[in-house]
Amino acid sequence: MTLDVICWLCGNGGAAISSRKIPPTKAIPMEAIQALVLTNAQLRDMLTEAARQGAALAVADLRTELHQTPDNTTLQKLRAYIADPATAPNPRDEWAHSGFIRQIEPTPRGKPKSSAWFMKFQRETGLAECFNRPSPGYGRRREWSFYDIKLAWDTYYRRR
Repeated sequence: MTLDVICWLCGNGGAAISSRKIPPTKAIPMEAIQALVLTNAQLRDMLTEAARQGAALAVADLRTELHQTPDNTTLQKLRAYIADPATAPNPRDEWAHSGFIRQIEPTPRGKPKSSAWFMKFQRETGLAECFNRPSPGYGRRREWSFYDIKLAWDTYYRRR
């Protein structure tokens, strides 16, 4: 008769599963380590449950991404770029209109800043003089590149 031993070894950031057959009469000198002894069925159940939980998390993340509108995606990209310019590899190719700029930092009640605020923002920062293009989705609205928006944003909030 032999004993199946399955150990999960964790040390110095490494992990491994090892399995040995140990005869009951032979003593093996070993250093004391923490070990978890599982039957094959227990190990299979544990790994299956871990896989289920991992898959559930991945599916939840994908669902969240699928349910975002293009406008939400643009706003998130713009906020991320203003916080950290490294998030947009080519900010001159990303565009946003005044509606997004007004939502970068909402009012204390969670609403977008007013149109009057945006007009003042444009005048004080020089964004009005920057190159802009007509918005493909909103007709008369103008769009500015993320790069110009960040320069204007930094200028406006540096004065305050």
